[in-house]
Formats: sequence, structure tokens, C-alpha cells
Amino acid sequence: MLVDTRVLARIIEAAKIGKNEKVLEAGAGQGILTAELCKVAKLVVSYEIDKKLYSRAQVKLRFQNLDLVKADLFKTTNQDFDVFASNLPYSRSRDAFEWLATQKFKRAILMVQQEFADKLVAKAGCKNYRAISALASHCFTIEKLFGVGRQSFEPQPKVESAVIRLIPINIVAKDTVKSLNLLFSKRNKKASNVAAKAGIRVDFGNKRIDQLAPNDLIRIAESI
Repeated sequence: MLVDTRVLARIIEAAKIGKNEKVLEAGAGQGILTAELCKVAKLVVSYEIDKKLYSRAQVKLRFQNLDLVKADLFKTTNQDFDVFASNLPYSRSRDAFEWLATQKFKRAILMVQQEFADKLVAKAGCKNYRAISALASHCFTIEKLFGVGRQSFEPQPKVESAVIRLIPINIVAKDTVKSLNLLFSKRNKKASNVAAKAGIRVDFGNKRIDQLAPNDLIRIAESI
């Protein structure tokens, strides 16, 4: 759990939430971030999947502009919101990005593991280049705002963290995300051969799947 109030203040400042904006939060947790969001937003809808944390949040968070929901946000569709903000468990970071890629919104502020942040901005052909790298590059403008040390959490994690801001530039279908992950299960295969099986006759030369630019990968994924 994030306990450093200075980091919390920087997150709120970076989010630049307007008084007429609706904020969607994944993971209310102890309610530290949720409370600050409620102070600046018109409405905060916070999803919490953990039964105990949800019950605590109901007691602790008494804001008229807060809607607490006990459910998995990333299994929902057609959410209406302006800003996404979250300090969710790092095991759900991929779920968050894959879900956000299918949604329409203005911006997002997330805290993620530093290693995951590196994967998001990895370029084609690099060691860290993954399906999530291609998806993130195609769907968002990504800005790393600042790093967060281990001492800012309780208990202290074994990894470093980073706060990033997303501005959406493209929306993809849920099936496209699934197909992109399928493509990367063949990451070492010749891209032209994989594309041909999807009905796309394009000569990518000797490039493998993991050497293709994000837009090319999305184009193949949309055809599968």
C-alpha cells in the first residue's frame, strides 16, 4: 500500500482533474488515493474486488461524490469516464492496459512496476518488446512522470515503481487484443508467413513477429 503522502500529492497534481470530470479508479484498497480523488473530481467511481478492502472502504470513505463498486472493473464494458487513476496491484497492470485500450477517455494516471514501464516503451526488435509494448504504443502516448522508491510503500516491495500518464490515441476491439497476444505466441516465426495465414499478403522480408512495428501487428491482429 502507498503510504507516502508526498507521492500521493504528486499523483493528484499530475492527474489535473477538473471539477466537472468523472474519475474511474481500479482498486480502492485502503482508500488513500480514493479520498484525494473525491476532493477534486465531480464523481469518483471506485472498483474493489477484495471483500475485506471493500467493506473497510465503505466504512472509511464517506464522500457524497463516491460510488463504490465491488466487482472486477476489467470484466466490465462501456464505462463512461474522463480520467482513469489507479495504484492497483502490479499483477493486474497488464489487465489494466488491455482494458484501457478498448475504452474511450481523456487521460490516465497509473503507478506501475518499473520493469513493466520499460516494457511499455520497448521498441520493435528489442529484448523487452512484447504484445503489451505494441498495444501500448498503438493506443497511447505514454509519459513517465516520476519514479517511486520502495520506502514509499508498506510493506516495502522488492521492486522499483513509476508513475506514468497515458493519453489515448487509438481504440481497439477486445478481440484485437486477444489476437495480438496470439501473434506474440509465435514471436519467433517469420512475419510474412503468419500474416498470410491471416489473409494478409504483405512481404515483411525476413522479419519475425517480434520485429514488426506496432501498427503492422495491429493490422494483422485485426484480420485474424
